[in-house]
Amino acid sequence: MKKLRIFFSSIFIIILFLTYSTICYGADNIYKGTSSEINATNSNDGYIKIKYTKTTSKNLKVIIEKDSTKYTYDLNNEGEYDTFPLQMGDGKYKIKVFENITDNKYSVKQSIDIKVELSDPKSPFLVANKLVNYSESSDVAKKAHELTEKTDDEIEKLDIIYNYIITNVVYDTDKAKNVKPGYVPDVDEILKSNKGICFDYASIMASMLRSENIPAKLVTGYSSNLSVYHAWNEVYTDETGWIVLNEMYFDGNEWKLMDSTIASSAKQSNSPKVIEYTNKLINPKYYTKQFEY
Repeated sequence: MKKLRIFFSSIFIIILFLTYSTICYGADNIYKGTSSEINATNSNDGYIKIKYTKTTSKNLKVIIEKDSTKYTYDLNNEGEYDTFPLQMGDGKYKIKVFENITDNKYSVKQSIDIKVELSDPKSPFLVANKLVNYSESSDVAKKAHELTEKTDDEIEKLDIIYNYIITNVVYDTDKAKNVKPGYVPDVDEILKSNKGICFDYASIMASMLRSENIPAKLVTGYSSNLSVYHAWNEVYTDETGWIVLNEMYFDGNEWKLMDSTIASSAKQSNSPKVIEYTNKLINPKYYTKQFEY
């Protein structure tokens, strides 16, 4: 799990501003550089799409900044679009594309500024992106619809999906020990294997909820009691507003945790020690949010 810190940290890249590309503004808010393309057509819906237009074997990065907040992502080098959220609210965003030179040194290939006016503050958390990667044809979307097809109530849908995940997905200890930097969950593969790490739990839950038009955040940060980089969810319903870790939610019978990884561990163990430890871990004072996707 500690290795995941490398993926989410934005300070590990040593940036060399060497080969700045010429940037031009194209039709429909499509910005074309010499070797990359930034499609901001849907920026008001909370996301942009970026692709590297040249064939390369080099590692690529994207940095998205607003004010003092910075998000760093990997970009695929296969010439395909990746989708990135604009989750920092309205305002001016700076978007940069980088190509690896050597070791951990990168050069800027494209840089643009765009003004974002979201159609809804929740918009970025209703669509798929690089880390919550699903489509209408994904197995996770089909499963979410199958599970919730008999209800239109948001809280009931949340409860059904949440219980399905914590009951069926088992924590993968071996995967946690061997996860590599840049790892991104394959939500359909997680659904198939019913195994995953905290990042997987949070991604599959966000995918299933978003596919049912329920805003959901994949949140990453630190748990001082776990001593690992961690991932969990925040969910929005019209009845409750945003449900965060220190608020949880009530399904009509009992209070539920928004940390599906920890809840799953407790659900799948009858050990009093595990349950006691779990209750201690979910205390909000042990959690520090760093990023949300």
